Amino acid sequence: LIPAALVGVLVFLYGLLTSDHSQVSKEICDANDTLMCPMCERNCSYWMLSESCAYAKMTHLFDNGGTVFFAIFMALWATVFLEFWKRRRAVLTYNWDLIDWEEEEEELRPQFEAKYSKKERLNPITGKPEPFQPFVDKLSRLLVSVSGIFFMILLVLAAVFGVVLYRLVTMELFASFRWEFVKKNWQFATAGSGVCINFAIIMSLNVVYEKVARMLTNWEHPRTE
Repeated sequence: LIPAALVGVLVFLYGLLTSDHSQVSKEICDANDTLMCPMCERNCSYWMLSESCAYAKMTHLFDNGGTVFFAIFMALWATVFLEFWKRRRAVLTYNWDLIDWEEEEEELRPQFEAKYSKKERLNPITGKPEPFQPFVDKLSRLLVSVSGIFFMILLVLAAVFGVVLYRLVTMELFASFRWEFVKKNWQFATAGSGVCINFAIIMSLNVVYEKVARMLTNWEHPRTE
């Protein structure tokens, strides 16, 4: 991942070096005679477009022509990285004389074996008896797992919508804030607080994902690990 990290740093440096030469930033910073409407209905006054010059330059650091190249590079690098790893694995397999090695068959999960040990059937491949899970039982457990997955997807969408709604609401609140520093830098305050909330949601959902995954796995009782 070092090449991808280096390209990301170079793209960031490109945005840093070209922030003063960006056409969008120039137009915003030079708009000294462009009067903008108030950001809120109360305690907000008219403001000049040039006041958002610093925010425009800051945005250019992460949203410039180089980021388009970086997105294309990462899409290609993900594919190339996997192909290089397959090649490396083939070389290691040849050097370690493991070409004819086959992975052992996965063993049954102890939970699955304990749950369905009373119901057995012959394995059509090995010809040996093994625990059997009825189709109705398997289908009902699978439906519960799928429902849990869709619920988590809806939860993520709700979190994204909540962050967007938060930024729309707090944008007006910060623009009419009593502290002059916050009122003057309402764009940074809105974006910064939104990022912090988004980070907290991501970290919290990671913990929830892990617990839900364990719960659904134990409920579904898959045959193997």
